[in-house]
Amino acid sequence: MNGYWISTCKRPDDTHFYLFKKDFLLDFEAENFEIKICADTRYRLYINGIHVCEGPCQGGEDVTYYEKLNAAKYLKAGLNTIEVKVLHVANGEFISVYRRERPALWFCGTVSGKDGALSVISDKSWSCDMVDSVAFHACPGLHSSIPPFEDVKENFVLSREEIREMYEPHPESSCINLFGLGEPYMLKERPIPLLHPEAAKEMKEIKRYSSDGKTVIEFDAREYVTAYVDFCYSSDKGNRINVIYAECYTSFDGNGNACKTIRDNTDGVLVGAWDTLCANGEKQNYSPFWYRSFRYIKVETEGEFLDFKIYASRFVYPFAGCAESGGVGSFESSDEIFNRMWKVSLNTVDCSSHEMFVDCPYYEQQQYAMDGGLEALFAFRMTNNPALQKKIIVDMAQSQLPDGMIQANYPSVGCQVIPSFSLYWVMMLREYLRYTGDVGFVKSMSGIADRVLQGFDDLIGEDGLIGPTHYWPFVDWVPSWPVGVPNGGRDKPITVYSMIYAAALDMQSEVCLACGRTGLAKEYGERKERMLAAVNNLCFDRNRGMYTDVLGISEFSEHTALWAVLSGAVSGDEAGELIDRVFAVSGVSKCTFSMNYYMFRALEKAGRYEKYSDRVFEGWRHMLDLHCTTWCENPDSPRSECHGWSSAPIYEFSAMMLGVFPEKDGFLKVRIKPLYMGVESAGGRVPMPGGYIDVSRVYKNGKFELNVASSKKIDVQIILPDESRKEYQQTDKISISSTC
Repeated sequence: MNGYWISTCKRPDDTHFYLFKKDFLLDFEAENFEIKICADTRYRLYINGIHVCEGPCQGGEDVTYYEKLNAAKYLKAGLNTIEVKVLHVANGEFISVYRRERPALWFCGTVSGKDGALSVISDKSWSCDMVDSVAFHACPGLHSSIPPFEDVKENFVLSREEIREMYEPHPESSCINLFGLGEPYMLKERPIPLLHPEAAKEMKEIKRYSSDGKTVIEFDAREYVTAYVDFCYSSDKGNRINVIYAECYTSFDGNGNACKTIRDNTDGVLVGAWDTLCANGEKQNYSPFWYRSFRYIKVETEGEFLDFKIYASRFVYPFAGCAESGGVGSFESSDEIFNRMWKVSLNTVDCSSHEMFVDCPYYEQQQYAMDGGLEALFAFRMTNNPALQKKIIVDMAQSQLPDGMIQANYPSVGCQVIPSFSLYWVMMLREYLRYTGDVGFVKSMSGIADRVLQGFDDLIGEDGLIGPTHYWPFVDWVPSWPVGVPNGGRDKPITVYSMIYAAALDMQSEVCLACGRTGLAKEYGERKERMLAAVNNLCFDRNRGMYTDVLGISEFSEHTALWAVLSGAVSGDEAGELIDRVFAVSGVSKCTFSMNYYMFRALEKAGRYEKYSDRVFEGWRHMLDLHCTTWCENPDSPRSECHGWSSAPIYEFSAMMLGVFPEKDGFLKVRIKPLYMGVESAGGRVPMPGGYIDVSRVYKNGKFELNVASSKKIDVQIILPDESRKEYQQTDKISISSTC
């Protein structure tokens, strides 16, 4: 028997915690305790008071994931207690998870050993209490996609709830009759590993002072983290304690306006979202239900603290722990600034990766197709296990609308569409094929990409360009563009939309060829050429030698130049000359961090990488000068201090400075072309399916030395500094010396 979905009989009218509990006796030694568990909306599982796991894994509206694990090590002889703390969230809150009208739990467990077996399942024998001592509040400026923050009352109060059995689920099949009518919760096993907090570290107290009649303590995590926090404290009974999570210190300019300068300047102030605790005069412990994002924490009370300690348990997706055969990306060079960029980039992606890739861990915590697509690509340089990259492709595919558009962010109970983000999903599919070689999975998803491209084809106007839509035509957070849209782009064709569409057609054409769909590949190639012909005919200003941002409006940007190169609207010498022009003239709108990865790719394709890449890296150097430990969302007055799309240095150092690139999908053939970039020596590890490639290279005194070691035999093409090529078949070690 699988056990029942059990729930409360009463429908809650607000967000509450519920404690589902089961006691059972064990009279034999347990060797296995195989558990399957799921809950609505979120849960944390405790066995004999020890935190075991949490979930359910965030996913789409049409599937509910369950967790599966062996929990035998948490059992003991005699009485055992299972407690599941369930957070049931009211409508309009925590919009990246789906919920029904009641808190609910499903638990299916089997204990086994040499001397017996025991079934532990969810049914009416469980108890359930609603927690009345915690209220919830939304913090101004934060998005409803994250769980509400907690307001703890003085006394711990429970209200017993009557339990009802709903139905026995059928995991995987999730079908209750012959006509295919599905269960309310369509259960599938979690597709990614369980996430566990790392060992707790005590935060350092750095300041204690009085302000406006309050006692204040400030704590330092030493770097930006996403973590579970445990508070150990005592204060006078009845004292209310605010716990404020801050991404950095905020300063003020001469006019009293808040601004961000040196991020660890303790002369500034700490502001942000908060939880509220209540002291009872004794020693207390409290841990909020959801992870928190911060670099600093400030606690304040109108009374006095007798004691206050904070323990933070870092909580991120286990990229390193999931890698197979040692396939964990690394990089180190003779340039200490680049080494620091690598470490900060890793921390940024880590903090933005949990059960899904999120745009930022502090604000939305939403999985966006553009943000997540870039984070997924960077993650391929961090690990050879593609589970999370595969999950974002599946997640976003489930959001496709009838007109072909994929939602900009998903999972989400709301609907937001940014048309270009659908095209970034198509590109994500192509990169997944490149890094994994998994043709079967990509083929199963390629129909979604076809529908996206048809949706854009339906937007083509009589002029042959992608026309305006009623959606949000975001491009980049350029300061002079209203909400990221080029001036005039709400009413007229935006040039880069046609260019990005052409680039996506080209990528999907490659996917179709890999999947044996040659006719469709040819069609996409033809559609691309027609689109580029219209772009070159209508959007290129021959007097300025650049592409206009919007049809008929004489404003220009780096964005149109880079996408002209990436789409193939210009190539060869003309591509390089276009890049030279946009970097030389004034008044051209500049890319921000969200678009810099694509700028790097345009520089690479146009043969201008070593000429201009250092200029693009200036934005990251500036963030290091400001003592950032994660990368900001944008360079000008950023809201978010941690944004995954800004982590392009991971790719640049791995793919360009070490020079490793999958020439054939799945690393069946590898191209190695290390660039100098003003760095004498560099080395590191590049993950690949089932293994890794180690590279070390040195440019010194006119000599070039390269050493390559692979964990398995592969085909390799080496491109030397003079552009000559050397081919190797099924080799695992290469050593080369030549003149630069």
